Amino acid sequence: MEFQESQTYKNLQNLYLMKLITGAKYQIYADKARDDGYIQIGNIFDVTAGNEIEHAIIWLRRLNNGVLPNTLTNLLESSQSDINLVELQQEYANVASTEGFEDIASLLYGIANIDMNHDLRFRTLAENVQNNEVFCKEETTLWVCTVCGNIMGGDCAPEICPICGYPQAYYQTFTERF
Repeated sequence: MEFQESQTYKNLQNLYLMKLITGAKYQIYADKARDDGYIQIGNIFDVTAGNEIEHAIIWLRRLNNGVLPNTLTNLLESSQSDINLVELQQEYANVASTEGFEDIASLLYGIANIDMNHDLRFRTLAENVQNNEVFCKEETTLWVCTVCGNIMGGDCAPEICPICGYPQAYYQTFTERF
């Protein structure tokens, strides 16, 4: 039997999603515990959330022949997830509006709009990866080191930051506008 056609594969897919949901839920609970004055409990929720995310990583690796999907695959999957969420939230907003819950409909439409922006961001980043334009652009660009804050201009980010010595991976385009 092919692994991807097995019930075990489906079970691991389900566990992967459940571990992600549980990890996110525990992160919310950690913040609430700290807001309620329970710092230690918040910290325990944080540690447990990290455990749950690590379990999700284990299952994701098993679902993908022992490796995590690469960044391009993750960007494209994230884009598709956001498109699916936009459609779902718009559908739910229509239902909420029909049922007279305009405040909820408004929130659903607003969050769907945010998810459309997420989709655009992920698609743009995927194009940058595909076209080898993450650290080099066709025009002169300002680049900022996310470690030390060094800003340099050029077609490409420096291979190594001349200030802190961190590699090019820590550079991103400088886009601050105040």
